[in-house]
Amino acid sequence: MNMPEFVSSPLFLIIAAILAVFLLIAIVKGAVRLLIWVAIIVVILIGLGVMTQEDMRDWFEDLLKTIR
Repeated sequence: MNMPEFVSSPLFLIIAAILAVFLLIAIVKGAVRLLIWVAIIVVILIGLGVMTQEDMRDWFEDLLKTIR
C-alpha cells in the first residue's frame, strides 16, 4: 500500500512535526495549569482545616491504588 505523494513530501512532514510540537506544548501547559489549581485547592482545604495533611495523603494513596 503506497502513501499518497503529499504525505511523504518533506514539506508535509515538517508541517506535521511542527503541529505535533505545538500540540505537545498545549497538552503540557494544560497539565501544569491543572496541577497548579489542584495545589491551590489543597492548600486552601488544609488552611481552612477541612482536611489535614494525613487525610490528604491517605486520599491520594487510595486514589493511586485504585488507578493501578
